Amino acid sequence: MRFSFTNPTCHLTCVCVCLAGLGSFLLEKLNDHFPKKLIQTYSVFPNWDQSQSDVVVQPYNSILTLKRLTLNADAVVVLDNTALNRIAVDRLRLPNPTVDQLNSLVATIMAASTTTLRYPSYNNNDLIGLIASLIPTPRCHFLMSGYTPLTLADNQISAVRKTTVLDVMRRLTQTKNIMVSTSTRQGVYISMLNIISGTDIDPTDVHKSLQRIREKKLVNFIPWGPASIQVRRAQER
Repeated sequence: MRFSFTNPTCHLTCVCVCLAGLGSFLLEKLNDHFPKKLIQTYSVFPNWDQSQSDVVVQPYNSILTLKRLTLNADAVVVLDNTALNRIAVDRLRLPNPTVDQLNSLVATIMAASTTTLRYPSYNNNDLIGLIASLIPTPRCHFLMSGYTPLTLADNQISAVRKTTVLDVMRRLTQTKNIMVSTSTRQGVYISMLNIISGTDIDPTDVHKSLQRIREKKLVNFIPWGPASIQVRRAQER
């Protein structure tokens, strides 16, 4: 299982699957009652195409909720239904993905992003250590996520093939594996965090992969800062 965060002791995790007034209200109340706790949300935005939406006020609710996400959350993992549907159709070969299948993708992202919290290693055992390098300023805390390999639960074992660390890190930056409707070929990255879980990961391969990515400039970073690429290993037990 591989996961990538891109920008973006005790913590709270809030799931804002529906960007509506109730989610904003709960987020604001959590921040008021637990001002010293770190709050991270997984926020699913509606479809870009209004013809695919069954709720007319979805764009209106999204705009109103953005203010609460900016003021009351410390980290926001952004996902959107357009990208989730695209991944389900193009990558998982599901002609008509159901709500449960899309929710499974969201649950996969949530599980992968908290792997090092549930299976601690010698570093980054808390959420602060994970997102510290991803958030340059308190208000710039909206994170883009990617995941590979994407497989169906029924055919997970046979579908996954052994690959190299470099190939995995390269795939995490490809648009087809990003959970947000944006092109990774345009713009630049502020920082990147790769969470890799497995039992046969050689630290030497990780170091060589990072060096090659920087030398080949496979990822474009901001010109006024260093190419910050962090890698965290999580060994499941």
